[in-house]
Amino acid sequence: MASQAKGRGFDPRRPLLIASHELRSRFLRHHVPLALASAAVLVAFMGVPTFDANRYPNADLTSGFLPTSLPHGGEAAPAEPSYLGLNKRDFTVATGYLATGLVALTLLIGPVNVARRRRNPVSSYFRRDVGIWAAVFSGVHVLYGFQIHGKLSVFDYFVSASGVPHPNSFGLANWLGLAGLVVVAGLLALSSDAALRLLKARNWKRWQRFNYALFALVLAHAVFYGALVRTSSPYTSLLLVSAAAVVTAQAVGVFLYRRRDRVS
Repeated sequence: MASQAKGRGFDPRRPLLIASHELRSRFLRHHVPLALASAAVLVAFMGVPTFDANRYPNADLTSGFLPTSLPHGGEAAPAEPSYLGLNKRDFTVATGYLATGLVALTLLIGPVNVARRRRNPVSSYFRRDVGIWAAVFSGVHVLYGFQIHGKLSVFDYFVSASGVPHPNSFGLANWLGLAGLVVVAGLLALSSDAALRLLKARNWKRWQRFNYALFALVLAHAVFYGALVRTSSPYTSLLLVSAAAVVTAQAVGVFLYRRRDRVS
């Protein structure tokens, strides 16, 4: 009788029902707000004149290792309609900085939890879901980025006609961007419970620390594409604020974590 009761109480669908409920909850609590917030940011970037990337001078990316201002301040790139009527350069810049902000957010969540004395698990669904959206916009940024210079093939962004990597800021920025894309794709592949179970917590966390390298690559990519040359651009201000926020938060988080360990 006991075995029969036990058998009647077991529902083989239970794990699937729990997983389905969890996915629904993440969709409503994380993905919908993140999608709406991202859309709002893109609308602001694309609609507010201050964020118009074409208002600011282009940087000379081909003359040397570091970008420089073009002579006489340079000329802003002409508006180029692209898919769905979106300006190629504007949309590329907007998605790139949105992805940068999302990557920065993934690195701020842990220190904020430590500062608030909240549980800071090895993996959190919110941090993973923010990372997923960062990967999505990184991919969109790259796809649109290849449309800006219509006469160039994909390979022309990385190597010269003779097959040698570009020895200038343009080439270096693109190689850094490619490295960042590889890292974000790898992190996206690890953003699942299956990957966590397969690698175990310690190894999974070790691989996830490539997120720090990703942020560094993203910053360097922006710098070599001339972000620091366009000092009047609000995008440059956002880049510097994001970098300062991440570095400060991580330093404070490490300090608080070590102090808590000493006290305990």
